[in-house]
Amino acid sequence: MGVIYAAHDPVIDRKVAIKLIRADLLSGEEQADYVARFQREARTAGRCTHPNIVAIYDFAVHEKNPFLAMEYVEAGNLGQVLAQSGRFPQPQAVAVACQILDALGCAHGLGIVHRDVKPANILLLANGTVKMTDFGIARFDSTDLTQAGSVIGTPSYMSPEQCRGEAVDARSDLFSTGVVLYEMLSGERPFPGRNFAEIAHRLLTAPPPDIREKCAAVSPALASIIERALAKQPADRYASAAEMAAALRQLAPDASPDRDDRTVVVPRAPTPSADFAEATLTTIERKLAQHVGPIAHRLVQDAARQAGSLDALCATLEQKIERADQRTQFRNEVLATRSDASVRRDVPDASARRAAKVGPDELRRAEQELVRHVGPIARILVKRASDAAGSADEFWQLLAAHINADADRQAFLRSRK
Repeated sequence: MGVIYAAHDPVIDRKVAIKLIRADLLSGEEQADYVARFQREARTAGRCTHPNIVAIYDFAVHEKNPFLAMEYVEAGNLGQVLAQSGRFPQPQAVAVACQILDALGCAHGLGIVHRDVKPANILLLANGTVKMTDFGIARFDSTDLTQAGSVIGTPSYMSPEQCRGEAVDARSDLFSTGVVLYEMLSGERPFPGRNFAEIAHRLLTAPPPDIREKCAAVSPALASIIERALAKQPADRYASAAEMAAALRQLAPDASPDRDDRTVVVPRAPTPSADFAEATLTTIERKLAQHVGPIAHRLVQDAARQAGSLDALCATLEQKIERADQRTQFRNEVLATRSDASVRRDVPDASARRAAKVGPDELRRAEQELVRHVGPIARILVKRASDAAGSADEFWQLLAAHINADADRQAFLRSRK
């Protein structure tokens, strides 16, 4: 549905993040609802001025495509850190949780419920500072844009009332924070499952496993706080984010995020293998996503760093697909990319790269064609592809990788002629 770009604001001369949504992929009332929800993200986060919340600078709609200009944060998210480290020591986990609650307290004070508190929406700077993001599904107490009975959020981190599609308040976010804290300490989620139905059943009917059985180092006092946060009934949880944060800070009053022993080491984002062209990996990711969903991006990036050939890459990725017929379909589609001249990246010498540069007329034509599919961001994409490509063929393939629909992508490539 969208993409986030690193960008530069020439007026204020600062680096920003641009969150662009392809709302034109929707139609009718669904499109209007999505644009309204996206605009609400800007209004919501714009009202929440807090050091632990990613700032929103601007919102606009260009040719029915909404976008946000946001604070650029040089950080990985909590999910990435947990994938690398497995679990946090108690003081560090408490320090992170307190900052999450401070951010939520600011939002709750404005009548805003985040509704999607999860590791992917929690950014961690290298000094341990937390930045919360993605208020895109937040609900204003005074709005009816989110219909009663709709289920919005991430299943593993939902509160029971949210899972049932009931009205939620700030205490729902406290439940989700309890889930995140549980995962930071134990390396596991309290309500795991292979699908939504299994997760929902455990969430609604089963108590979470005792955190001390998962991590003996957790103090009884902290275990009690987590147990209260994960209570099935909202009335049995803490009354506010401030109250829960105060309880945590009583455990370790010196658990400050700027202390050296509380610092979170944030891994750098994974980079594609130098052996595969960017356009090829993007194409493979799109095909894999049809079978496994958004996790395809991470799977492709990880596999590409290990695979020595397209066959090896395909063999690794097809194991992530459950159904045999879908694995065969994926394998055939991926191996068909052998005909693509940009499957492997051959790095030419400087003279060859200069000779391969695309001429100004072709650059203008490519931008004119690409803007029909992706909007004004085409100018930046053309410049980036021109700098990265080793040939005219690769230049057009890099641009085509930004077009989602196969028919539109082929039409764009044909326009080269």
